[in-house]
Formats: sequence, C-alpha cells, structure tokens
Amino acid sequence: MKRWNICILALAAASFGCGGRSHPAGDAAVALDHAVTDAASSGSDASVNHDGATPDGATSDGGTFSCDHPSPDWLLCEDFEKGNGDFDAFMAASDFIGGVGTDDRGRVRLASDVVHGGSWSVFMPAEAGSGYRGAGLDWRDCDGEQKTNCSMNSHDQLYFRVWVRFADDHKLVHHFLNIGGSQPDDYWYHGTAGCLPNGTIAMGTTVDFHHDTHESHFYTYFPEMNCDTRCDRYADVDAICQECASKGLPTCDDQPQCCWGNEFAPDPPVVLPVGRWFCLEMMMKANTVGQHDGVMAYWVDGTLALQKDGMMWRMSPTLALNRVRVQHYITTDDANGFSNRVWFDDVVVSTKRIGCQ
Repeated sequence: MKRWNICILALAAASFGCGGRSHPAGDAAVALDHAVTDAASSGSDASVNHDGATPDGATSDGGTFSCDHPSPDWLLCEDFEKGNGDFDAFMAASDFIGGVGTDDRGRVRLASDVVHGGSWSVFMPAEAGSGYRGAGLDWRDCDGEQKTNCSMNSHDQLYFRVWVRFADDHKLVHHFLNIGGSQPDDYWYHGTAGCLPNGTIAMGTTVDFHHDTHESHFYTYFPEMNCDTRCDRYADVDAICQECASKGLPTCDDQPQCCWGNEFAPDPPVVLPVGRWFCLEMMMKANTVGQHDGVMAYWVDGTLALQKDGMMWRMSPTLALNRVRVQHYITTDDANGFSNRVWFDDVVVSTKRIGCQ
C-alpha cells in the first residue's frame, strides 16, 4: 500500500492531522512545490489586534493572571493540576475533549518531575511499547458544556500559548501546535491532507519545525495554496482525487493535486530551544470574506518569530476559529525506533495576546 494511502486511513481512524512530510524523504518534488516565504513582515504587528495585552500578562492591580485568576479574554487555561497526577481524572475535569493517544499512558500522561509551574505537566513520552507514537489533546470552544459533538462558539481571532520542553535528545515531530476552525455545527476534524481547501469546511494553521535542526515555520493549507502537480511519481493521484471529492473538496478537475501544507519560515531561521522550557505563542486571524486580510503569527519566548499578512482562508462568513490542538504527532515510521519526548504546561487560549508569564 502506498504511504499516502496509509496516511489517509490513519486520518479516518484517528482524526489526526497528516501532511506532506509523510512522503518518502528522498523525494524532493514536494519540497520544491511548497511555498516557503521569508519573514518580510515579521518586524510588524500592525495588522494584529494586541489591545489590552501586556508583555508579562500583568493584571490591573499589579498581579499576574493564572488559571485561578484568569484574564476575562481567556477561553481556556490549563495548568494540568486537576486529577493530582491521575490522567483519567484530569481529563474528566479538564476542558480538553479527548485527543489521539489519550487512552495510552505510553503516549501521554501527567508528570511531576519536569514541570514549568505547579506540581504537574503533561508528558508525551513516545515510548517503545506504544510504537514511539506521539499524542495530542484537543480543545473546542463548546457553546455550553465541554463534550463531544458540541455546537461551538465562533471567533475571528484566537491566540494560543503553550510552555514547551523538549528532551535534550529530542529529534523530530511530524506536526506540532495548531489553531483551527470549522462551521459552528461541525465538531469533527476532517483530515483533509492532500486536498485543496474550499474555504467553507475548515481552516487552520500549524507551527511545525524541521527535523534535528528545530528550525520553526508555519505549515498551512488555504484555497490559494501551491500544490504538487506531478505527484503521480510517488502517490496514487486517482485515490487522492476521489478522497477529496468524497469530502466535498475541489477535485483534480478544478486544480491538479496533490496539495500538501505550504511552509512559511522566518529568515533568518528561528530555532525552538531544546533541553529547557520555552514559551511558544501563536495566533490566527480569519480573513474578511472576499479579502486577503487574514494574519498568522507566532512568538518564541515573547519575541515575534514570524507574522504573515494577506492570508485568505475562508469564503464563508460562518466558517470561524473554534479549536486548538496541543499535539506532538509522530508515527512509528517517523520515529525510526527513537523516543521523542516532550512536556507541555500552562496552556492558554485567548481572544487577545497572552504573553509569557
């Protein structure tokens, strides 16, 4: 079976994002067709709404925001203290709603030996007994109770802050932190790798990094993205076209496939630290329908790494942002017999800039 088809089957079973890096590493064609841009706009925050934010997250009375004392702009604050180390108890009390690997303690559990704040962090060990696979935690802004298949609130702009620590010997991830959105009554992730977005079903962007170097970049799907028009050399194009058509997305009659996420990288590169805690914050601002005024940006330890303006993700006014994913997605084939360990702590989702605190 071709590896692309394996990826599609995994997506259908697990709703876990999969992208262009699932292709054979020796095939340069995909890389040549990715849109890699520099950080021409990385020095400006002009188009991003940072109203009300302070660099250190200070409150008006001089204190600092926390999960016990959240900012009114925060939609989620998770410090992993719920459950006192019992992962199932934590999940029952948390606003996270499931996630890939959450039934396997070799893929995700709580840890007390490596924390950023408090007594617990979430640890994704990618252990050998679990196939060296990564995991993820999914949050959606449910309208009412946080539960599976909820209707969701809609936002035009979201910020997502996570404290991260990679093990000293950490090498790679397949996909990392993600902000996304769908129609408010469309709860499930679609797994649309390889398909050209139509601007009405879903939108999102992911902060990823390159293997070994940890050089960071955005990995993004959007209706005007570049696609690989010669993917018949390594993929079953007919199968891709049929899969996309079955999801109501443009087929090969509309634009040649395959469509793998386009990369947008800072220049010079911004490397994510290894062996210490660091603060990673990302944001996505949806475009006005019919206009190229969408924005995505991310900061490392409070310093802007990249801001990309002029994005057009949506063509429907009801397609909105309503979810984030704390993920360290690795397949068994990716890992090549190596445990890529990572810890996360002090997660916040907000409608305004969060900062590092």
